[in-house]
Amino acid sequence: MRVFSGSKFGVDVEEVVLPNGKRKRVEKVTHPGSVVIMANFEGKIVLEKQFRPVIGKWIFELPAGTIDEGESPEQAAIRELREETGLVSSDLKKLLDFYPSPGISNEIMHVFLANNCEKGDQALEDYEVIELVPLEREQILSMIREGKIEDGKTIASLLYFFYMSESLQ
Repeated sequence: MRVFSGSKFGVDVEEVVLPNGKRKRVEKVTHPGSVVIMANFEGKIVLEKQFRPVIGKWIFELPAGTIDEGESPEQAAIRELREETGLVSSDLKKLLDFYPSPGISNEIMHVFLANNCEKGDQALEDYEVIELVPLEREQILSMIREGKIEDGKTIASLLYFFYMSESLQ
């Protein structure tokens, strides 16, 4: 049963039967999925310093956003990259998919690497307060170690890329 419908997600309450045969009441955030983009611009990864009103502070994040209805993850990544950073990539590569919070949500995050980025026009929403911060690998790793990057999707995506994937090209 839908108990809340918002512009980006809904909340459902349902009873499910578990693999052990027991029943459980589940409160689930239903989300269309999202994208995270690691933009390689002039040999640096572009982070955003963004004010997040929910936590009341500025944090460092990779560009990201919700997949719109009828949009593929690739289309959403291209759109979000352009809107939030003004960058346009001719070389988008899928890195991984993950569930950021599977205990409460069905959201899947799709992570992309955007190479060969060129400057275009930024198109921020009225509620977005974003400063672009291009950084080198060692600067980013230092910020993660020092707790200056606190966003889970950003930490997971960056560490995956730096340690499990190809280097910047």
